[in-house]
Amino acid sequence: MLTVLESIDPFTILLALLPLIGYLVVFSVIRLSGRALVTTGGRDFAALAIAIAGLLAVGPAELFFPTAAATMFGPIVWIALAAFYGLSVSLITLTSAPRVVVYGRTPDEVFKPLLAAAKKLDLAARGDSELLQVSLPTIGIRLRVDGQRAIDHSQVVAFEPNVSLKFWNRLLAGLREEVHETTAPVPRRGFGMLLVALFLSVLLLWQSFGNRELVVEGFRQWLWR
Repeated sequence: MLTVLESIDPFTILLALLPLIGYLVVFSVIRLSGRALVTTGGRDFAALAIAIAGLLAVGPAELFFPTAAATMFGPIVWIALAAFYGLSVSLITLTSAPRVVVYGRTPDEVFKPLLAAAKKLDLAARGDSELLQVSLPTIGIRLRVDGQRAIDHSQVVAFEPNVSLKFWNRLLAGLREEVHETTAPVPRRGFGMLLVALFLSVLLLWQSFGNRELVVEGFRQWLWR
């Protein structure tokens, strides 16, 4: 493995791993702290898109790099590629089905807070703990909690396709409040993710600080085509 890494440009490793390490560190700390992060599906997808941006920059972006345009416009072409990537992520985010994502809690741990948040929106709300489903009969909306029951990552989705954004915003605020009032799970999860992040960080530091001249040269070659 070390022989393979030594044959790769250090700047390439830095560019590929740095966003991914940041993503792993942030979410491993959230999981280990016992706190929960409740966010929208769009923000969750955007965070994942940032995490893999480095891998895409050294993979598909290199494979389909517009060399002719780079020869004419120089480093500005990277701004255009970044804008194209951002617009693509925005398009997917805006056209995907709305959902609420919860980090740090399993689907079973999300069910009760979801039911409590639903009752704030509809006093007649009722739930099925076996199917992890919540029904709001007055509003005419049915929700379910998706995810592997042994993993502390859950998402709340609706059976109905045309649920208003106002409802999702109110549900997000209510669920965030209810989840934050729950006790932290024991045992804590996220050690594996943190170990992977630490391993990649050590690898990155070893490659970067041991070959600083190559990193600078690699950056120049990457920027100027």
